[in-house]
Amino acid sequence: MDKLSILDSKYGIAVADLKEQYKKLPHFRFAMLTPALYGSGVSELACTLEGYFRELGLDCCWRPIEADKDFFVLSKKITDALSLSMNCVSRAELDSFAAAASSLALPLDCDVLYLHDFHALIAASKIKGIKKIYRCHFDISRANKDVWEFLRPYIEACDEVIFPSSQSHRPLNRGVDYILPSIDPCSVKNTFVEREGQLAVLKNYNIPRDKPIILQVSRFDRVKDPFGLIDVFKEVSEEIPSTLVYAGGFAPDDINAAALYQELKDYAGGHKDIILLSINRHDYEIAALQSAADVVVQKSFSESFGLSITEALWKRRPVAASDVGGIRYQIINNKTGLLCGDKESFVLNIKRLLTDRALSLRLAATGHEYVKEHFIITRELKNHAEVFKKIV
Repeated sequence: MDKLSILDSKYGIAVADLKEQYKKLPHFRFAMLTPALYGSGVSELACTLEGYFRELGLDCCWRPIEADKDFFVLSKKITDALSLSMNCVSRAELDSFAAAASSLALPLDCDVLYLHDFHALIAASKIKGIKKIYRCHFDISRANKDVWEFLRPYIEACDEVIFPSSQSHRPLNRGVDYILPSIDPCSVKNTFVEREGQLAVLKNYNIPRDKPIILQVSRFDRVKDPFGLIDVFKEVSEEIPSTLVYAGGFAPDDINAAALYQELKDYAGGHKDIILLSINRHDYEIAALQSAADVVVQKSFSESFGLSITEALWKRRPVAASDVGGIRYQIINNKTGLLCGDKESFVLNIKRLLTDRALSLRLAATGHEYVKEHFIITRELKNHAEVFKKIV
């Protein structure tokens, strides 16, 4: 049975109209590019989309960008300037990035090139006779002005431009489409792991089950405010003995992650109840940790969406998350989760979720239904069908 049929039969998610939309599309060959093969929500989403696009009859492929370390050093600086408004990139560095980006090898045997994030924009701009879709996965509403002005002409030159929402970008001299990300309930990562499987994974990572588990799943990146998360946990644990598990990873395009991981270990100061895990491409383990968590947290300075929140809500976990960016599309305060503005509100809300079981169960149940209604892959596939109709 294909995955679309499973969505229909197991989860009651109608797919007939979706299949009909894709049948009406003309034949075209299309290639997706991401900065990395694994380690980020972008690569996971592209992998999921590729499988469903093929199931729907599209001639589609996906691959990561191939570049050297210096390219990704510069791209990380640009990412920070876009998402954190940091003044961390010089004009000379932007010129160096442009030169390196211009020489990237791109697939030319396609009719449409789908660029996830900015990394291949400059190289793609030099290709004629191929339609280009640019999709931004950052919240760049407060992007560094110089970096934004550097990228904007390349973005505006694309045939279609996609952002998560109207609040996630700076003004452009062209129209844009809006597509929020989604999850695939058929994937291993989005499967609820039963207690026996949870305990096996917890044991494997030496995570005790005698205390509540507070979990954050996100890459090791300063935009996720990992130091602030540790500060919040230390205060919570003074009153409610618990365990913090930060499950992160090292994406190939993020050359700072390993150093940050070591900084976090030092900052945690050997606290016996703080567990930092480096987990790459271990979807079952992540699913087990999310299924076992008593509270899932996402403490970020900026988020265009936050798929780890979606994953937790789907598994009926109570969530406390930063009141920023695209998180607000998922967390409706006191209905699908709790929004937190500062350290004190995080501390208070995590304590509430740990002590008020009725509240946690209510939020978890409502959150699951909200994801089912708004953030399942079929909705995103319908959004893409509309974009493809316009471009081909």
